[in-house]
Amino acid sequence: MLAATSKPREHEDDASVVARIARSEDSALSTLYDRYAVLMYTLGMRMLRSVQDSEDLVQEVFTQVWTKAGSYQSDKGSVYTWLVTMMRKRTLERMRTRGSRASAPQFDPMNPALFGGAGSGGHESWVTAMLKKLDLEHQQVLSLAYYEGFNQTDIAAKLNIPVGTVKSRIRAGLEKLRALLKEKM
Repeated sequence: MLAATSKPREHEDDASVVARIARSEDSALSTLYDRYAVLMYTLGMRMLRSVQDSEDLVQEVFTQVWTKAGSYQSDKGSVYTWLVTMMRKRTLERMRTRGSRASAPQFDPMNPALFGGAGSGGHESWVTAMLKKLDLEHQQVLSLAYYEGFNQTDIAAKLNIPVGTVKSRIRAGLEKLRALLKEKM
């Protein structure tokens, strides 16, 4: 018989789920997958525009989670951030190897689909809300850098501004996002 103090698994926090994955509990990986696979897939689709590549990368990320769960450090960021970072890195690697940036659609900062869409636990809608609070110039550079995978030189060329301006806008935009995050917490 279970003790009355046992916590239902569906309400278990992400860090506890990752700790269970580190102990090789299959059900924990399923739990994390159920929470975040759609978000990871959506990120892949936005950047790659390929169902097959996006599905492959989601599989690769969760395989990496299974093998590297013990290296997760909650003091360095949330599980959500850890997963998004892994997915973004793999997506950018895939884009570089296949040279897919040229086939990506034109960037439109006013496109609501750029930030909206399926997500897990409301994270994506929260990111959307935070980004919309930024000036358009900060939204543009952050979107091109983090959602489209452009480097600073390419962003400068695309927006017809100096690279130094791109760097300062990215830094200022991230600082504003950090301040918004602190307000929210």
